[in-house]
Amino acid sequence: MDNRRSTVVINGQFQYQYALLTAVAAVLLVNAFLIISACLPGSQGFSLSTGNTVLIACLELVLIGGVWWGSLFASHKIAGPVYVMVRQMEKLAEGDMTARVRLRSKDAFQVEAVAINQCIEELQGHLLEVSDLARELEQQGRESTESRETLIKQLNQKLAVFNFQ
Repeated sequence: MDNRRSTVVINGQFQYQYALLTAVAAVLLVNAFLIISACLPGSQGFSLSTGNTVLIACLELVLIGGVWWGSLFASHKIAGPVYVMVRQMEKLAEGDMTARVRLRSKDAFQVEAVAINQCIEELQGHLLEVSDLARELEQQGRESTESRETLIKQLNQKLAVFNFQ
């Protein structure tokens, strides 16, 4: 994927929920800190002027905006790889055995991408063996029944790797 698109929303529902949850948590933590510090023994409490109240409100708005943007950026490291994995699995389901999961270096799920790619390579290897046996069986035609039976047994052994139920 292109690094220039790192802040584009890929999975809106996930990314917006993640950003909203993070922004709400940040605001609640800041407000909890202010309230607790005002309630501590020896504290003067709050005697906020209108100007100070407006300043705190503006700072919280900046905090919300920063946390929102940061959350979208951070969630992109999760939503992007999931999007890529789903797209490649769809290609695989359509029969494209060249499909591979390629992620950016800073994306999450690097280990999972390697595991998926290894599975695809193993599947590709099994299918190539089955295809070779089927081709050989087809070429043999009606020559030797014994030879055909051997090829059919080999073909069935290769197909036994797959669980179809």
